[in-house]
Amino acid sequence: MELRQLRYLVAVARVGSFLGAAAALDVPQPSLWRSVKALEAELGVALFERSGRGVQLSGAGRQLLPRAEQLLDRAGAISLLAAELAHGRAGVVTVACAHPHVPRFLAPLIGAFRSTHPGVHVAVHESSGLPPIGQVLDGDVDFVTGLPQAERRLAGYQLGEVRLAVVTAEDHPWRGRSSVSTAELRGQPVLTGHADSLTRRLLEPALRAGGFGLDVTLESGNATTLVALARAGLGVAVVADDNLGADGSTSWPALVDEHTPMSAPLWIYWSNERDLAPAVHSFVGHIRRSGDNRDAAGSQGGPSLRPGLS
Repeated sequence: MELRQLRYLVAVARVGSFLGAAAALDVPQPSLWRSVKALEAELGVALFERSGRGVQLSGAGRQLLPRAEQLLDRAGAISLLAAELAHGRAGVVTVACAHPHVPRFLAPLIGAFRSTHPGVHVAVHESSGLPPIGQVLDGDVDFVTGLPQAERRLAGYQLGEVRLAVVTAEDHPWRGRSSVSTAELRGQPVLTGHADSLTRRLLEPALRAGGFGLDVTLESGNATTLVALARAGLGVAVVADDNLGADGSTSWPALVDEHTPMSAPLWIYWSNERDLAPAVHSFVGHIRRSGDNRDAAGSQGGPSLRPGLS
């Protein structure tokens, strides 16, 4: 049984004649007639019976017609989905990231992509720390966010800049300041992230250069916990400002160091070597267009996307 035969069956049933169905489908009438007869022979039942100058469905044909129409609809849906997949308008895109990267950087990017590619499902795999860059190289995910990488097998764009901020209780002497130096952390009860967090990766080199360590009261992968405890007076929290939301990052003192930058570019990377699925290609194109649009907007602010290797 072939889909072509089912299409002929449906066409003859709708038109009421082999000649009319052949004209509607733009196929030779003898070919259509032979295909329907072959289908009847395969099924072992007559599908049509003569009615005046035309034909009408037999009893068996009337029962089989709805099933034939359902099969054709499903086949059409499969063909449509295949076309959408081939053109990057359907499929799955996977992104690994630290959970603070979602609100400021990824949510706007993914939201704009979904508005133009509603058939593509974007799966976000969040972690408390920076995800291993090897997830992209090994093909476990399509995209990963992270710090700048000198890796020829990766292509990427800069999503923006992440800075360290100091969160305190409202009555703390630092609360109204615009900045706090790393040296001032000496002897302070500090609440901060785990060793693999972006915060610690930025902070540790400055501490080594200054020759002192932190009096860490609490380590947590949950920045909301750190901020809440700091505001309750249990210490000062050192967190990346993307944990503070769109409006909170400017209201807390920035952590500064005269020798070591207390900020880092945040990038999104994908493989430069593996064959990418069409949906992934579409997302790469969206990232690049978003970067071009933000560069053109320039002074309007917001996170910028800057090109890397391609």
